[in-house]
Amino acid sequence: MRAEQPAPKQAFHRTGVLGRGGLSAGHDAFRVVVTPLCPGSAARVARAAVRAALARTGTAPDDVGDAEIVVSELAANAERHANGPYELRIHWLGGVPAWCEMVDGGLDLGTIPAILALLHASASAPPMSLDENGRGLMLAHRLSRGHCCAYPTTLSDGGGMGKAVAFALPCPMR
Repeated sequence: MRAEQPAPKQAFHRTGVLGRGGLSAGHDAFRVVVTPLCPGSAARVARAAVRAALARTGTAPDDVGDAEIVVSELAANAERHANGPYELRIHWLGGVPAWCEMVDGGLDLGTIPAILALLHASASAPPMSLDENGRGLMLAHRLSRGHCCAYPTTLSDGGGMGKAVAFALPCPMR
């Protein structure tokens, strides 16, 4: 029996306002909430963090569910294909969660950009070449309506290099 992971610890990574002068502290217009993820429970904790972020924003329940599925797939992919540490970053803009990154300690983007390029190019049907690999990315691409990408990044804890697979969070209903 594996031990339960304690509730996710969240740390504010950046807070401030983006403008001509860069990031200025002291204003809540932009912030990033970082949730460290442990192997074995990364998908569950990531789903809970996204659900909590979207809970009070007026986001449609189906869209919240889609965001949970996407982050769960990305967390599972990170655990399966990359080294830790793992972290989830939710970027807030004007008090609304807008962008989500699943970050891992892997340095190589590998085939992720090629898979995403295939997905962007084939709007109607998934490419047949994704039968074995890339189904998690395909799901992320579909459920985020094509607003996903991958890029090198720096880990929040310790500053080492890593990569992020990221997607746009659903907009709240207005």
